Amino acid sequence: MVTEAGKRVQEFYNKTPFPDYELERFKTKEDLRIAAYPFAEILDRSIPENASIIDVGTGTGQLSAFLSLRRKCVWGIDFSDGSLSKARKLKEQLKLKSWTLKKVDLLDTEQIEAIGRKFDYVLCMGVLHHTGYTHQGFENILRLLKPGGYIGVGLYNTYGRIPLQIRKFLAKTIFKNNNILNNTIKDWFIRMQIGNIEDKERARGWWSDQYLHPYETTHSVGEVLKWFKGNQIDFYQTVPSSTLFDDTSLETAGVWNTTSQKYPSFLARICKQIAWIWQTHQEGGYWITFGKKKI
Repeated sequence: MVTEAGKRVQEFYNKTPFPDYELERFKTKEDLRIAAYPFAEILDRSIPENASIIDVGTGTGQLSAFLSLRRKCVWGIDFSDGSLSKARKLKEQLKLKSWTLKKVDLLDTEQIEAIGRKFDYVLCMGVLHHTGYTHQGFENILRLLKPGGYIGVGLYNTYGRIPLQIRKFLAKTIFKNNNILNNTIKDWFIRMQIGNIEDKERARGWWSDQYLHPYETTHSVGEVLKWFKGNQIDFYQTVPSSTLFDDTSLETAGVWNTTSQKYPSFLARICKQIAWIWQTHQEGGYWITFGKKKI
């Protein structure tokens, strides 16, 4: 079931695969390890080597490819032919035999069920807010999760997204008609989010995804907690933390292990999300919620 929003998003990612990168960067598996984001490394340390993983909305597959380096069963699914094409080239180039790629629309229950198996870990990072039906998409991906399995869901936060929305407004209005200034501001905005922009395909992909995307929604921590509660998912933690005065080190604790985070009260959620306006502005207001499906 590709919705009207979905059709626009699908067409967008077919033309602008995300996260984009120059394939020449990854001549060996070691290159893939070196290029992994710090948080991808934390995820890798948090998931046992014998676990099965599915990355829903894997895009060009950099995360799921990295996780497949130490595991025998990692899947990446997406509905964009453009993104999957680059992922398949990466798979072939590095001979990643434990990495399975499949075209699937996460809103199509039949396509989800046709996968024919459930996984120990379900990751859905930065995807649901582009579907138009975030709650339905969330319930669909739970069909892929084993009882007792673990889930991580990344979304744009309603508060944390505000600075990015201001930057988008400036890029489309004040700086739009001044090419020199616009290019300078554009480089500055992208460096703010991804740092080094020597990989031109990566920089172009990030600019398109953050500033030119045809459809997105934003969400609150309370909204996701309702999803978890309504689907028998135990809350573990959010990244960044939604607990007041929490100083947990993810490097030590990981993301599904015991942390000092507590189920966030309404007041704590409001205070922390207001703080995310400054804390997450480089990530465009992006946050992740982690949980475990009850047996």
